[in-house]
Amino acid sequence: MTGALYTAIALFSAGFTASSPRQQTPCAKLAWLQRAIPARIRGIVLVINVVVIAALMPTNAVSAGDLQEYVRLKGYEGNRLTGLGLVYGLDKTGDNMKDSMITAQPYAQLLANLGNIRSEPRGLTKMRSVALVLVTVEIPSTGARSDDRFDVTIGILGTASSLAGGQLLTSFLKSPVMPTDPSEWIPYAIADGELEVDPETPTKATIRGGARMVRDILLTPFEGDTVALILHPAYAGLPTAASFADLINDELSLSGYSDVAKVEDQSTIRVRIPADALNDAYAFVARLMTFSVPGDIIRTPARIMIDRANKVITVDERVEFRPAAVTAANLRITTITPELLPTPDQPIADTVAWAAIATGETQRQSMKLRTLLDALNELDVPFETQVAIIHSLKKQNALKAEIH
Repeated sequence: MTGALYTAIALFSAGFTASSPRQQTPCAKLAWLQRAIPARIRGIVLVINVVVIAALMPTNAVSAGDLQEYVRLKGYEGNRLTGLGLVYGLDKTGDNMKDSMITAQPYAQLLANLGNIRSEPRGLTKMRSVALVLVTVEIPSTGARSDDRFDVTIGILGTASSLAGGQLLTSFLKSPVMPTDPSEWIPYAIADGELEVDPETPTKATIRGGARMVRDILLTPFEGDTVALILHPAYAGLPTAASFADLINDELSLSGYSDVAKVEDQSTIRVRIPADALNDAYAFVARLMTFSVPGDIIRTPARIMIDRANKVITVDERVEFRPAAVTAANLRITTITPELLPTPDQPIADTVAWAAIATGETQRQSMKLRTLLDALNELDVPFETQVAIIHSLKKQNALKAEIH
């Protein structure tokens, strides 16, 4: 076999010489070798060929992303505007003003404002066509300018059973935080329009583009001559923050700046804007956010994400656990061995009860948690049981990961 192997290697090497009948791609040389080499050693050559082709293929560097994919600028968190409103036009599904006078008061004031109609709130107790609602608008992190339009979210505050068929009366929207001087608490937007009601939750509704800005909301990331970079929660941690700060300092040192970035905490990096860049600070920050980040400086701990609402467990590829044993209640395996002529009604079933799950191949070897979860899924182990096993491993200090 050794001589045959040497012959195979020699033939394989010949495939890469100038005298070879095939001098194209490695795959073309593989086809030539398959015809030229005897079948009894062809399998060996194919194994060698795979290794050589892999060595010849160009390897890609660790994928990198821009800094803005991992951090956000503090100060660009968006905003929310809120206000009280009245929805009218309801078909006997509005607030019961007999039980909730809170709606009758603004409605009586509305009538007085519109037509000088003097109505006492108690005289409106039989009405069911109006509902008092909370009006909410989310302002994006980019801010807002006058005449920009945004979607409106509506929710009842009283006893209304449905907002179907209703229309929002013009409402004034303000910041939810009252300033020290109440006279400065003025509207930033107005909202009105026909409601789109959620069929499953008729007490909630939206108005597409129903809010119009009447004042600018300008957001800024600058705090004096600095900006703060906030790591996204998935990347937060002192090792990654320190790596990012070093990256920023290294990049800016090429422009003659030093010690620009400093770590404030596990999720915050404070960057000082050099004096000669303050005249065009936004350009400096834009350049900063596009620094290329190599993947190998992302130094986050291994994580397990448990989404109970959707019954999904997401496991980082790095998650490992040391040898341990976990007993899971009601974990059983049933195997069916059919006869030579089996029928669905007459199988042979063997049931084996599992008292425990071994989670380590040897006492010295760690295993990937993904391997365990794959095995549990094959056994149709319920989601809650899988979650219990993960938490049990964590309590034993056998799991090398954070659980979120």
